[in-house]
Amino acid sequence: MGLIILLISFSGCIEYKEVEVVEVSGVGIKKISLKGIEIEVAMQIKNPNKYNISIVDSDLTLFADAKKVGVARVKEKITLPKKSNKIHRFTIQTSVQDIVSNALPLLMNLMTKDNIEVGIKGDIKAKAKGIGKRFPVDFKERVKI
Repeated sequence: MGLIILLISFSGCIEYKEVEVVEVSGVGIKKISLKGIEIEVAMQIKNPNKYNISIVDSDLTLFADAKKVGVARVKEKITLPKKSNKIHRFTIQTSVQDIVSNALPLLMNLMTKDNIEVGIKGDIKAKAKGIGKRFPVDFKERVKI
């Protein structure tokens, strides 16, 4: 019982301010192969907190020209430094197993275009000081192929 009270009082001392996606400054297709799709995203993220925040998991859906392509994940670990407002570059990856069956003809059709609208929707799980929180992600951007 004493441990529960200690944990509750400790977690109450952590002041948390919302992390903000200021802007998506770039989206580009890094690679399309038989293994899947990799998209590089450059995003300005503001962490107003007095501690680093780590992105530990993601649950995202990838869209191409408003059609669902499949499930995607953030490929690398990302740390948002405390009191920062900077651009972070990371890769969002989907594997062949995660691509929906009707997306293959769509992807083949997209190869004939100069540009497409890429959309990513879902959430990212971040963690700091042992406490996790999910953040919604929802953006679209037209990119050159």
